[in-house]
Amino acid sequence: MNKQLNQRMQIAIDMPRQVDEEVAGDIEKESVFVSPAIDRIIVAEDGKTATVVLQDRRDVEAVMDKAARFLDVMAKQVSGYEIKVFSESVRKDEGPYQKDVNQGLVERGWVHDYGSGQVAYNGPVLKLAQLINEKAAELYAREFKAADGHFPAMIDADTLHKCGYFDSHPNAVTFVGNMIEDFDAIEEFRVANSCSEGAHMPHRDHVHIDGMCLNPAACFPAYPTLKGKRYETGECFTWMGRVFRYESRNISGLDRLYEFNVRELVFVGSEDYVSDVRNRSVPLVSELAAFFDMDCKLQTATDPFFATVSAAKKFWQAAQEVKNEIKIPVLDAEGQVKTIACGSINLHGNFFGERFDIRDTDEKPAMTGCVGLGIERWVLAAFTHHGFEPDRWPEEVRNRIFD
Repeated sequence: MNKQLNQRMQIAIDMPRQVDEEVAGDIEKESVFVSPAIDRIIVAEDGKTATVVLQDRRDVEAVMDKAARFLDVMAKQVSGYEIKVFSESVRKDEGPYQKDVNQGLVERGWVHDYGSGQVAYNGPVLKLAQLINEKAAELYAREFKAADGHFPAMIDADTLHKCGYFDSHPNAVTFVGNMIEDFDAIEEFRVANSCSEGAHMPHRDHVHIDGMCLNPAACFPAYPTLKGKRYETGECFTWMGRVFRYESRNISGLDRLYEFNVRELVFVGSEDYVSDVRNRSVPLVSELAAFFDMDCKLQTATDPFFATVSAAKKFWQAAQEVKNEIKIPVLDAEGQVKTIACGSINLHGNFFGERFDIRDTDEKPAMTGCVGLGIERWVLAAFTHHGFEPDRWPEEVRNRIFD
């Protein structure tokens, strides 16, 4: 390891092996979960070295040991898989992509950014978010007869464990804590906040984590409701889900939120049924993108798993081609085009059927799949494509959101 500590608190470190741009991007994004002392790890363009950006100088040796172990497991990822494109939409709007969309929405008073991965919105942004959700629900009802439903924002830890989330994405979980049922502890907390200028948090020993979490994936709450069901063919369900994923310092406007909305479609049943719904979902993505006149591709992808399991799980996902992402272009802070995942189509095999006792008529675990659309990212992408002036928007959309 080659270490050089300078005034900017940066340390250069050799990579265990050379990595490509895809793996380098994963390393930078996931590096915020390595240590509280690390702000970011940035991989050099040649993929041979990395720079660890420290937030303080305490316990440097221990922190760098964590960084080295993190880089070791992340560098084992196999990348460069063939990316297959299943559908593509091209917009008709010939105008340039809009720069600084997040800032522009804030300046117009249509978005309030709390700065913690939460946003409030109104006006055209609210109307657009509602329209995206309604249009997707309309397509699912038309194509699959999927009736609207509702699920809670909180989910119990046992369900998340059954869903495999603690094994795959433990860094993204948000646990719900409550004051312990103790008179003195509660009074101490009350008194501390009775005359204070800012909030005082309770002592950690006075907070009880009771096994409830904020839901990190829209589809999860549906599976317990299907326990014991038997399917000859299959069934589809759809709803708007409130989703929470802890993103640490990766939070950035509508691009990456802590709390967001997802229009979800879950399909469950026989292998043939699930495969058929998945295939019929592909043109619906294109239809939705065409309605809002946006460039869009649906292509193979993998999830950002936690570092120690990333290599194995990404390899399995890529090999099985079970995840397809909806990729839509936006502009980064420098005005360069980048693509963001605005949703995905996923096949789960019989995983949830086995875990939640959902079966076919032969008592075999049922197959499942889902489609999730990130509403706020669709909003960001739409304003990127058409800007803030109503005249550039498709007429049907314009009449709904700028009236």
